[in-house]
Amino acid sequence: MTTHPFGLKSATRRADVVPVTPLRTDPATAAPVDLDRVLGEDALRTVFQLVVDLDSRRPVAVEALVRGPRGSGLATPGQLFDAAARTGRVAELDRACLRTALRAATGAGLAAPWTLFLNGSPDRELPAELTAGVAGARPVVVDLTERALTTRPGQVLRAAAGLRARGLGVALDDLGADPAALALLPLLRPDVVKLDLRLLAARPEAEVAAIVQAVSAQAERDGTTVLAEGVETEEHLRTARALGATLGQGWLFGRPAALGDLLARTPVPAHPLPVLPPAGPGGDGPTPFAALERRRPARRAGTDVVEEALRHLERHALRGVEPSTVVGVGATSPERAARHEQLARRAGFALSLPGADGRGEDVRGTVVLGPHFAGAVLARPVAGTGEFDLVVSHDRALVTALVTDLVRDAPDHVPAPVIGPVPAPVLAHRPAVEAGPPAAGLGEQVGEALEEGRRAGTGTGLLVVGVDAAVGTEGRCGPARAEVVRRMRRAVRSVDRWLPVGPDLFAVLLTGLPRSGSEGVVERVADALLMAVETSMDSHPDVSVSIGASLAPTRAHTGAEAQRQALAALDAARRAGGHCARIWLV
Repeated sequence: MTTHPFGLKSATRRADVVPVTPLRTDPATAAPVDLDRVLGEDALRTVFQLVVDLDSRRPVAVEALVRGPRGSGLATPGQLFDAAARTGRVAELDRACLRTALRAATGAGLAAPWTLFLNGSPDRELPAELTAGVAGARPVVVDLTERALTTRPGQVLRAAAGLRARGLGVALDDLGADPAALALLPLLRPDVVKLDLRLLAARPEAEVAAIVQAVSAQAERDGTTVLAEGVETEEHLRTARALGATLGQGWLFGRPAALGDLLARTPVPAHPLPVLPPAGPGGDGPTPFAALERRRPARRAGTDVVEEALRHLERHALRGVEPSTVVGVGATSPERAARHEQLARRAGFALSLPGADGRGEDVRGTVVLGPHFAGAVLARPVAGTGEFDLVVSHDRALVTALVTDLVRDAPDHVPAPVIGPVPAPVLAHRPAVEAGPPAAGLGEQVGEALEEGRRAGTGTGLLVVGVDAAVGTEGRCGPARAEVVRRMRRAVRSVDRWLPVGPDLFAVLLTGLPRSGSEGVVERVADALLMAVETSMDSHPDVSVSIGASLAPTRAHTGAEAQRQALAALDAARRAGGHCARIWLV
């Protein structure tokens, strides 16, 4: 079992997703039930898990975890949301889960100083109970996921602003899979950051250190509370403290249970969970340039001075090792475009806008925000002079407000990016992988793991990883390919199996997965593999990695079926150009 310097060890389950009693919900034996009936008959149920202060072990909050009918094929959250996704009813299920959780909290008399954690989504309409004041009986914190933040940052920032306007807190859940989330932390300013010990145990040591430093900086700067999930043993408790957590959640402090039972045997918290004060003033002008100019007087400068100021800021960002947010604004020169390509590789999150406010204002500039650095250079041409009004700032509060406004107000899909992901190299031709030799034994191994999982009531995940060379580089890419493979092997959790399948094909077999949340575990392991590849991108630009996945019994019911699904998804990822995060066959 691999041990991190922080004491992290790979766990076998997540405490926040394991139900109160073991569930055997294999589709072959589960009682038949459909989503219409679950929603129509109001058959959802809610269990609650304690959140405690790690020093005193006194409770401070509870998290609501919604389940389906016991013993049915929709008993777990994963089964519920899979069924909802197949029928286009995820939003309806989301609202029903929130209503069920709030009703259970109200019915059990949960009131301040208790704090209630609820799972939310940035693109779902809040139920009336959260907007009509029912939640006001106790402080409420809504969890938003890291994946939502990194894929839809503007939407998440707008959702967080809406939640805070209603008096609700915001938590960032499952932090650690994507460096972009670390870059976006100062923009979101979550009241609570949740670190999943199982997720961190799957990360290389250097990445865990980067996560801890970024979270510690956020906690020190804004007062964000750090909560460790999956605390199941005293050793986990020591690890959580080493990571900087002050709150914890997991089996060490109690399994999920009915709220009435929890309240009957648990002392009342000393005080509600604190939430952050409002952020300082943001952009107080009609455009970001105007907002910056009001705080930092502009000076007249020629093109050479403007370009040198931009070059200096962008080079500083390139030298940094921290996950940063970089926003490029307006027109660019070929030299600057090349720097932006490098920034896109290194930055945690990169965005390009046609103008400083996204509405075409004639401004050029770059804004950089990292855990320990902030800088903005914006220049606006002065008509008929060939010169610019130049504004430069390194005021962290001002730069943070500027970047937050830019990202929050940007459209979901920004066209023609100046800064954006560098295209993956054109791959050498790879025919679709067939389920024959040398992959023939893979299905058998997956099948054996699936049978063991059925007996234990757990799930089995399969990742198939293709490591490919760009056209014309196949003969000289052997050492580079081997280095990429070594990096990925180090990123695999100690509880999982790395299986060579062919010269350029590998499999990762994940066993003992909790039925609830198993898809998320598979995706996080895939994210860990891709992150390991990204760290070697500059050294090995001609090597590309594609991943396909399957999950049993949720998506596949036999080893052969899981293998076919994963290989088909891999083939689709390769056709998309490699480094493809969409790992499921859709």
